[in-house]
Amino acid sequence: MMNTAPVTSPKDKEVMAMTQHSSSIHSDLSLTSATYATAVDVCTTMYGENPASADSIDRFYESSASTYENPVLTATSRSVIADIHQLSRQLSVIDVPRPIALICTLFRLQPPRAGFLARNLDDPLFQALRVWTEISDICENESFDGHKKTIVEHTLNILVLPGIHREGSYRAQPSSDSLITASGPSQTTASHPSSPGLPIPGTSLTIPSPFHFSLHIITRLSFNEQGRITHHRDFWDVKDVMGLVPGASLAQWIGTRLAAKSLTYVASLWHTPSTTAARAAQPTSEHDAIAMEMGFAPAAPVASPAKQALEMQ
Repeated sequence: MMNTAPVTSPKDKEVMAMTQHSSSIHSDLSLTSATYATAVDVCTTMYGENPASADSIDRFYESSASTYENPVLTATSRSVIADIHQLSRQLSVIDVPRPIALICTLFRLQPPRAGFLARNLDDPLFQALRVWTEISDICENESFDGHKKTIVEHTLNILVLPGIHREGSYRAQPSSDSLITASGPSQTTASHPSSPGLPIPGTSLTIPSPFHFSLHIITRLSFNEQGRITHHRDFWDVKDVMGLVPGASLAQWIGTRLAAKSLTYVASLWHTPSTTAARAAQPTSEHDAIAMEMGFAPAAPVASPAKQALEMQ
């Protein structure tokens, strides 16, 4: 008995092609979502309060070839990158402890378990510092060898004395061209105000806080075929870094405008001699223009000395 191959109709071929195309799209989306999630986790753990264990760092970065760079330091091993993540998380939340808890810690005393001194002993006296990041745009591209590059634009927020602040003015929404959609999960922590402001006593108004500093950061991540980071680099603008220093923004605003005015003054001095010479070469009357076209000297320079001699006589 002979086995005959099944005949595939054109409709079946079309269905098979659509199935293969759908499976390829799903695989691409899964890889894109994996790199997207990794990029978000790296930025929020490096510049935010999200905890990250050693396993997550091992999952993010390639063990053999992983490098982290920013304008002030370079790390070429995954262990050093893990230490940077840990230190940044510790600096993102700084609280001032109560005096009795501080004394017990310094002198290694047993803290009281009951009574007035033991009340709210573990709670901080006040919040000193909060640091978090807000992701605005994420862009991805893929090279011919299967590697991916992701660029994340986010803003590092530094808030001193967060307990005295509240939600301030309107905050701009992310760009519509970004991979972040309005329906997606928010990248900011709900406990942080999007625009911190200082309240005016007795009113519902707020003013911009001088204790809120922001630094725009561009993070570029390079992924290998397994979806692990091989190169992590952060870019900071010098202008934004100087803005973190109190009073530097105003000085920079004045200095840049004075520099622009000085350049305008130098440019005007540079072009003044040539402009004067060009004006001197221009004819002063219609007769002078006709004389210059015929190859003669203008009559005005010659006539003026003769006229002065006649007047002297």
